[in-house]
Amino acid sequence: MRMDEPMRVVLENGCVLIAQQVKGAPLISLNGFVKGGTVWEIPEKIGSVNLMAQTLRRGTETKTAQEIDDALERRGASLSFSAGHEGVSFHLSCLPQDYADCALLLAEILLKPTFPEGELEKQRLRTINALKDALTRPEEVSYRRFLSLAYDSNHPLHYPADGTPESVESLTREDILTAYTRALHPSQTIIAVVGDMEPQRMLDILADGLAEWEPRSDESVEFPNASLPEKTQRDYVNLPDKLQSWIVMGHKGLRRTDERFYAANVMATILGAGWGRLFTQIRDNQGLAYAVGASLQAGLVEGPFIVRMGVNPKEVDRAIESATDELNKIRNEPPTDDEVADAKNYLLGRLVLSMETTSGMASMLVTCELYGLGLDYPQRAKDFYAPVTKGRVREIAEELLHPDKMAIAIAGP
Repeated sequence: MRMDEPMRVVLENGCVLIAQQVKGAPLISLNGFVKGGTVWEIPEKIGSVNLMAQTLRRGTETKTAQEIDDALERRGASLSFSAGHEGVSFHLSCLPQDYADCALLLAEILLKPTFPEGELEKQRLRTINALKDALTRPEEVSYRRFLSLAYDSNHPLHYPADGTPESVESLTREDILTAYTRALHPSQTIIAVVGDMEPQRMLDILADGLAEWEPRSDESVEFPNASLPEKTQRDYVNLPDKLQSWIVMGHKGLRRTDERFYAANVMATILGAGWGRLFTQIRDNQGLAYAVGASLQAGLVEGPFIVRMGVNPKEVDRAIESATDELNKIRNEPPTDDEVADAKNYLLGRLVLSMETTSGMASMLVTCELYGLGLDYPQRAKDFYAPVTKGRVREIAEELLHPDKMAIAIAGP
């Protein structure tokens, strides 16, 4: 497949549209993101933005949920919405000849949803059942508890993006309408579409559909700063019927726009990739964990640096001690040149693999716009990682990692 340069326009309502033609691509893929997410929620209404997003395509002013489903099914198209801590996402996939109809349907759903009571109740039940299932899994329970420990109650990451069974049960249709009004704004929206069609044609179709999306006066989005705890906090959630414990430990990290991101990402990869130090030391050498890894979840907020481990309940303390030792080691001693080179190659390889489909390419274009990287970032990514040396990795580890100020959440028997 041959790729042309992407085109970018900004509509009068502030919505950013990006299109890129890929000759020979069988599908057109559209990815959209609206900044905000749970930043709009109050604690008593957590899960409202997620439930709104899940119900968004279940009816418009001119179409029922069944009619929307039928229109997509006839064309073999897919359309989904989801919400997270930082925004609302949507994804559309269709054949090139169906793009105009599908894009206009998407626009109608964004601009004129009705949230019928019956459909809202169906989705509420699905969400509650999914939450109840999640709360039986140690890996999910430990991560949710970790976030509540690592972030203060005035930070959106403190609360689960999909809410709790109790909070979702209490949400009213009025709450969902309020979430829609607050969370979907054209000036906070980025849409990228990739496929075998003239970019101008793809942009014109989208622009026509979104022209009536009116901006509102209170559209600015501010993601609050996070703070470190004064000392390590540790909590245990008892799940008596499980055989394995899951540990999530770490603290706030940095934003994706932080200039230190690239060195920090190399550091996290050296620690947490499948061949990384934590895996080698804790799983291979000591046999303390069934699964172990680390990641830096940098985004619009100061997402966490975390270590996750699935361990025998008898080995919880030893696993935590061993992971802490590795964090201290990389703070005090630089990694080897080979470790740095391997981490860079791994990260750049993953970037290439992520763009092997039109959906992956559309997602990357949204990411480039969201963080101000430039639409040619994939071609320049190597230049951002090139200056990262082993000395810089150690410096960033000393700055970013705080083994004495961690949140540690454990879930298991």
